[in-house]
Amino acid sequence: MKQNKRVIVITGSIGTGKTTAVNIIKSFGFKVIDSDKIVHEGYTVDSLLYNHVTEAFGKQILNEDGTINRHKLGKIVFNDNEKLYILNEIVHSYVLMELNKEINENEDEVIFLDIPLILENIKQNKYYELKFDEIWLIYVSPDVQIERLRKRAIQENKNPDDVLNIIKKQIPIDEKVSMVNEVIDNEGTIEELRIRINELLKIKGIGW
Repeated sequence: MKQNKRVIVITGSIGTGKTTAVNIIKSFGFKVIDSDKIVHEGYTVDSLLYNHVTEAFGKQILNEDGTINRHKLGKIVFNDNEKLYILNEIVHSYVLMELNKEINENEDEVIFLDIPLILENIKQNKYYELKFDEIWLIYVSPDVQIERLRKRAIQENKNPDDVLNIIKKQIPIDEKVSMVNEVIDNEGTIEELRIRINELLKIKGIGW
């Protein structure tokens, strides 16, 4: 790894606007490595992750064209904690390997990592092999989070209760505040969020 390279993790619970914040950071010219994208691309036929998952769960999870059917896989692990643990371990190991690989290969002095559930994973003693300098949390109050998710569910013709149940599987947003280095408030407009991020970058000596 390049000496004095800074690695900053961006995280945030569902409904807090993390994706918007990541897009703003990208617009400032910074490299952002997306952990969800690593997983998505990792399910490509005959990739390392694809082979490990199919070895563990068999051909019953495959579509006719050989691609992994995420819905079938989800149904298998949904009510089976042991199988869910196996899947999570496979995926986590792969993501960790790819994150470290991309960090080491990148020559930028500052790199951001988009990892939605890093705090949940840290609580389970995961990501200990991932070296980073700081975690920045995109934050809104629980009431704002719930209201945003409710509106989004209705717009997408989904059951609001199903979407809100996702919150229960994550660490409460207010608890996350004490687990991170910086908290970026996102209860205002996109432009206000842009200003806050820009100000934080300047404070950290990496903005313009």
